[in-house]
Amino acid sequence: MHMASEDSLRAFYDASLLPVLQEIEAERQKVLKAFLIHIGIGLAAGIPLFAFASPIAGIAAVVIAAIVFFIRFGGKIGELKKRFKEQVIANIVKFIHADLSFDHSRFIPRSVYDKSKLYLSSISRYNGDDMVSGTVGKTNIRFSELHTQQVRKSSKSTTVVTIFRGLFFVADFNKHFIGETFVLPDTAESTFGGLGTFFQKMNMSRPKLVKLEDIEFEKAFAVYGSDQIEARYILSTALMQRILTFKKKTRCDISLSFIDSNVFIGIPVNKDLFEAPMFSSMINYSMIAEYYSYLMLCIGIVEDLDLNTRIWSKE
Repeated sequence: MHMASEDSLRAFYDASLLPVLQEIEAERQKVLKAFLIHIGIGLAAGIPLFAFASPIAGIAAVVIAAIVFFIRFGGKIGELKKRFKEQVIANIVKFIHADLSFDHSRFIPRSVYDKSKLYLSSISRYNGDDMVSGTVGKTNIRFSELHTQQVRKSSKSTTVVTIFRGLFFVADFNKHFIGETFVLPDTAESTFGGLGTFFQKMNMSRPKLVKLEDIEFEKAFAVYGSDQIEARYILSTALMQRILTFKKKTRCDISLSFIDSNVFIGIPVNKDLFEAPMFSSMINYSMIAEYYSYLMLCIGIVEDLDLNTRIWSKE
């Protein structure tokens, strides 16, 4: 399996991405200039109205100018964002691994999210974008950004609560299994110490708690499984170490499930990724390096969790 290294990213950026970014940047500056002109006209009309006529009329002048801008240039902004994804992000994905493809309009289906059983709260809104899919070595992978939300209504207010926001990854696992195993952030252990095990066992929405030999792993995760023996078969000593290393790499509370010979991983990220900046320069290597690192984080899971080393029954 050959994947591009970070060392070669700068050369790829200079040779392949920079010319495209310069073209898109020239268009972005035209749009930004038009935006500033519209807002300037709105302010020129609005300030005298605000001072000498009506504050509401002054504010309305600026709002109308902004609306006119978005009516005239909204399509152009959408086109620039689309070009950035199709000509920049898609090329970074191909640069990392030739057998992967990128589609900015697709995302992990709701049925796959539900099948993972990682996030059990009911959801009212399910959105996503930026799907990467294909084969890395022997392993089929898919991941995308997802944002799932629950709308909570009371007699006085409506609140929208995020259930999951981040990168959602699924791949075929290198061992056959028929049960369900969940590796979830261990908030009880970290909060209550020894009492944490008691609270873990009280989790009625999950199968039985699985006790493992790895103390460091037990501190980081609570493991639940429908079959204790199978859970230990899946979570070999080597895999537990690899999951711990991956958690440290992500620096966030990852969740994993092993269901129907697939591994599902939720990686919380509290911002939109792979988006074109409209109010700052497109010619920004550090932005490209950040997007590259998030793509590598998911694509690298195959190597990080050693998914290409097939057990004899999965050859």
